[in-house]
Amino acid sequence: MLRRTIPILSLFLLTHCTTMLLFWIKPSDDFNAEDVPAAPDYSKSDAWAALPETKDDADEVPANTDLKDQQSTARADVFYVHPTTYLSSDGWNAPYTASVNVYGLSPLRLQASVFNGSARIFAPRYRQATLYSFVDDSGSAEKAFAVAREDVLRAFQYYLKHHNKGRPFFLAGHSQGSMLLIEVLAEYLDTTRNPNFVAAYLPGWAVKPGRFNRLKPCKSATDTGCFISWNSKKWGSVPEDFAIPATRYTDGVCINPITWTMDNKIAEAAEHAGAINFDFDRQDLNMVTARCEGDMLWVKVPEDSGYGPKRGEKENFHVADYSLFYLDIRKNVEQRLKALGR
Repeated sequence: MLRRTIPILSLFLLTHCTTMLLFWIKPSDDFNAEDVPAAPDYSKSDAWAALPETKDDADEVPANTDLKDQQSTARADVFYVHPTTYLSSDGWNAPYTASVNVYGLSPLRLQASVFNGSARIFAPRYRQATLYSFVDDSGSAEKAFAVAREDVLRAFQYYLKHHNKGRPFFLAGHSQGSMLLIEVLAEYLDTTRNPNFVAAYLPGWAVKPGRFNRLKPCKSATDTGCFISWNSKKWGSVPEDFAIPATRYTDGVCINPITWTMDNKIAEAAEHAGAINFDFDRQDLNMVTARCEGDMLWVKVPEDSGYGPKRGEKENFHVADYSLFYLDIRKNVEQRLKALGR
């Protein structure tokens, strides 16, 4: 149980942080361009956290299941951008070589691997903004996010030019990763239709209605050329439960990852394909009840499930946005590919 509690506490830092905790993670100086770490070169393999031809955490499948890594025969790709894993006060941006894991949790294993049954996985390293950036209002955070955005845009451009080769592709991210992929969608896929683009999975961030000129939210399990987003909160939550109600985190689109619809109908646990626990060795079938309530995805799980904060903490399942719906997402990737007819 301790193994689960420590990373959950760290990743929920921003939802219930005290002044002292903020002091610990705040960079000591304002953003300075001269202090920004060197940029990644995406022609080199060390600039990628996951590639189809390398052995990495994205290749893994949950133990005690019949799931298989099928990247070697997959007909599609996914461009995946990991969430914030840099909790340091040493600088506003992480070196791109910094670990993409945090407190024993691997986003490549818990999130990106959901695609390895249908798609080759390309996950760029990038100079992510440090965790404190999400509460900073001095202007330094926006500069740090701009550095991260520049990297991800260049990585996607490199992927399209050198790796895609006309294959169907998905975009996927979480939290800071989803935020940065909004910029990829806006720059590369919104103004001009790309027939190879299947869908973008952008949980853990608020994607505002009307953010794009052409791209729309997916409205069914088989829509293509669209985006999906949700933010998992405990059933009954209200915005005031969370310490950061800033507009950048609220008023986004909610699509239920059980039904893949935007309505507020309840998806009962019987409809839930299944979750995969943080230890990556157990599948929990028909466990989650979910419903969109405004921009929140209300989720109901057994109190001893281990997917969210323990009793008494803020009611936020942010870290489990993928884990709670792992089998639902894996199945949906196949559905959308079939609908594309590729």
